[in-house]
Amino acid sequence: MSEWTREAVEALGPTTDVPTTAAIFGVNKDTVYAQIRRGEWTATRVLPLGRKIRIPTRDLIALLYAPEPVQQVSPAVPSQCQHPEYSQVTPMESQSQCGCRVGESAVIRPLRGA
Repeated sequence: MSEWTREAVEALGPTTDVPTTAAIFGVNKDTVYAQIRRGEWTATRVLPLGRKIRIPTRDLIALLYAPEPVQQVSPAVPSQCQHPEYSQVTPMESQSQCGCRVGESAVIRPLRGA
């Protein structure tokens, strides 16, 4: 197979062999066998089953097709007040309990023309 897609790797089943793993990475199978034998193979887990070596396809998918990290975005209007530590107000009170008002800059307005 010339190009390995996520679907093709998933279709291999729960595990695959070393020659297929080498083909997915685009390297010689002897290179992968040598790294496994020396304990240098860190890309995936190695499952020795008697004389056979199996590689979990889940590890290959996680390594090759991992989702891009999602950036955490602060909400425009916090759901709870962000008070400094005061004895009369606990940091997690809702706005209706502590008397805070949403500032004008915190109001979300639709874009023009949208």
